[in-house]
Amino acid sequence: MRIAIVTDTYAPEVNGVVTAIVTHTRLLAERGHEILIIAPRYGDFRDEPHPGIRVERYPAVSFVTNKATRVALPAIASVTRKIRAFDPDLVHVHTPLSLGVVGLLAAKALRLPIVQTYHTYIPDFMQYVEISRLLGIDTLQERVVNSLVFERVLASGLWQRIVRSRALLETGLDDFVDAWLGISADVAERPPELTARIAWRYTRLLYNRSDLVLTPSLTLKRELIRHGVTAPIDHVSNGIDLTLVTVKQSYSRTGRLVHAGRLGYEKNVDVVIKAFARALGHGTEATLDVVGDGPARDSLERLVSRLGIEERVRFVGFVARDELVQRYHEYDAFLTASTIETQGIVLLEAMAAGLPVVGVRALAIPEIVRTGKSGIVVAPGDVQSFARAIERLEAEDALRERMGRAARSDVQHHEIGLVVSELEQLYRQTAAAAEAVPAPIRGG
Repeated sequence: MRIAIVTDTYAPEVNGVVTAIVTHTRLLAERGHEILIIAPRYGDFRDEPHPGIRVERYPAVSFVTNKATRVALPAIASVTRKIRAFDPDLVHVHTPLSLGVVGLLAAKALRLPIVQTYHTYIPDFMQYVEISRLLGIDTLQERVVNSLVFERVLASGLWQRIVRSRALLETGLDDFVDAWLGISADVAERPPELTARIAWRYTRLLYNRSDLVLTPSLTLKRELIRHGVTAPIDHVSNGIDLTLVTVKQSYSRTGRLVHAGRLGYEKNVDVVIKAFARALGHGTEATLDVVGDGPARDSLERLVSRLGIEERVRFVGFVARDELVQRYHEYDAFLTASTIETQGIVLLEAMAAGLPVVGVRALAIPEIVRTGKSGIVVAPGDVQSFARAIERLEAEDALRERMGRAARSDVQHHEIGLVVSELEQLYRQTAAAAEAVPAPIRGG
């Protein structure tokens, strides 16, 4: 198959979406599929050639709040041309921001089957991010939502007529889209932030345009259905490469705990640190490694200083994933207080190494971590219960071993080969279903 991938985040940026895309596409290419990836440009970063994969980059600028993240605002005509020239069997859109929206419109214009993956829980994430600071993307999103532009453009058939006009494809298309969306130079300087209500409307607007929506967890599939996404939905794990993980052999207590992931405010790493400090105050002898980097790191370091636990908490910084998966076995447990995890690849990898987990009851965490079986799950933000879970795991070797071995067993069905085989099957079914639909009869 020929598969076009559109994403607002890609290498060298490090996050779960990028990891999933890189892993999936490389294995798909090894199986003989041809892949086109459309992504933002990151400074002077250059892609290493990989057989069967071509990457097209668009100029992008940084988020004010997160310099690692880039936002590309490409010409719709350009993206449409690139996808049309590649002639894919389907288009897979991974993100709901600028490139994702453009990719969706381009695929609709070309009448190609569309798969979208809902990686990020938009309502929670958008309430964490101050949308008005994201380089004007808020204006585009809110105007799209309020004007119902997708319904107008896609239902009218106007978009297809525009795309078929080579003259408009070559010149003037961006001006047309700006006018259609109502974008002008005198937009409000501080439009209202995207509320949960608007976020769900935006979600429905985007994802109901899919031939298939994928979610990395069953929990997220149920959330989309509950909030009115009516397109076909299936859940497919992001998957992990179990062969890269060093498995824990001994459950003798090391007194070492770990949190790994992007240090964003939405990850609630402060809850982990406060709970760890409380556990120390109750007599637990342990250290905590905080692996990763991000905009919240400075505030987290100040919190550690205020709590007086600098000698017990180490900020490790970024560690390459292939190295991290070989180091998890050195720890007693993995800690996370994030409430926006739609799956969490680092969580799966830690479990694959045989670590029990302390997590919170939010989104996909309870689906992945069976409380009392492979870890302990507490209420979000409950520092006291989180601390007690840490204390218990550090105090009971047998419990730690039982939960760690259960965690290792639970993640076997997330093995990357199985996941990509499932993805292949869904791709083929989606493309075949689209081919089976007769073209609309045009009136004279």
